[in-house]
Amino acid sequence: MKNGTWIVRSLFWSGALKVLHNELSHLDFDVAVLQETRLESCIKKFDKFALFNSGLEIKKHEFGCGFYISGQF
Repeated sequence: MKNGTWIVRSLFWSGALKVLHNELSHLDFDVAVLQETRLESCIKKFDKFALFNSGLEIKKHEFGCGFYISGQF
């Protein structure tokens, strides 16, 4: 199992989740912990991964952390 952490500095821009997904798929991580996502709380599913994010519920786009987890888990 390959784990990692990444300070992403914001996923609040157009195409950010696609770039994140491509990078983490290329690096072959099973679980990645993401800091400073700046997204609202959400769960997003990709082909073989899911993003579980916890952030502010107000529209300030500050803080936030998430887990990017492979489908086998």
